[in-house]
Amino acid sequence: MPMRSLFRGILGFGLVSIPIQLFKAMDRDTIESHWVHRACHSRIVYQKYCPVCERAIGADEIQKATLRPDGRWVVIPPKIPEAAAHHVITILNFPLLAEIDPVYYETAYWLKPGEGGQKAYALLLRTMEETGRVALAKIQLKDQPRLAVVRPYNDRTLLLHRMYYPESLRHEGAGIGPVVHDLTVKEVEMAKTLISYMAETFRPEDYPNEYRLERLAELEALEPVEVGGRPGDRPREVVDLMERLKASVLKHQQHGTGTA
Repeated sequence: MPMRSLFRGILGFGLVSIPIQLFKAMDRDTIESHWVHRACHSRIVYQKYCPVCERAIGADEIQKATLRPDGRWVVIPPKIPEAAAHHVITILNFPLLAEIDPVYYETAYWLKPGEGGQKAYALLLRTMEETGRVALAKIQLKDQPRLAVVRPYNDRTLLLHRMYYPESLRHEGAGIGPVVHDLTVKEVEMAKTLISYMAETFRPEDYPNEYRLERLAELEALEPVEVGGRPGDRPREVVDLMERLKASVLKHQQHGTGTA
């Protein structure tokens, strides 16, 4: 299946603007299925139904509501259509990758440079590789801003990880592990020995989704049927890059945020 661009915009690197496209990096590893009518194998249609008015409701009659912390419902007003200016990934700072707990990672996307942005893209990638740092950024996806990490995936491509905000973490879960005081030195040393024997370099290709492969083989052996229903129900090169980089560094030095 060809990749489809989900996002066209700008990656802001100081005063340098890099035109980019965003592509989903991961496919769902589940096998999608649909309900069909046993008698004719037509796809089942689900209607939105109002139990008070006792009739099906059209899309133009529906609005969203949410429950406030005080227990009362409020109707959410329709949002203003997203402006093109929101299609900006703004780099906030450059932490070390090890400083960011993987618990905050959500979804991964490929970043592709647009016309005229190749050199600045390559420069950002190479600089992060050589400094061992990643870019913490803010991105507007759909209807809300999110945190993200931009990092080199290899020597030519950047990957963006959409992140959860810190308040999304359910901290009460951090204390569910047991408190054990009677571990002996010999037990710990033996466990370390076992881990050393089992230590291996992680190679993703060594761990295919065997369950999915087995299910696909089973489905391949089944007799196909005709399913009814509608199929649809399913810039130019950055001008004087060096001058913009110098201006960005000077701006941070003047605000006392430059690093030695």
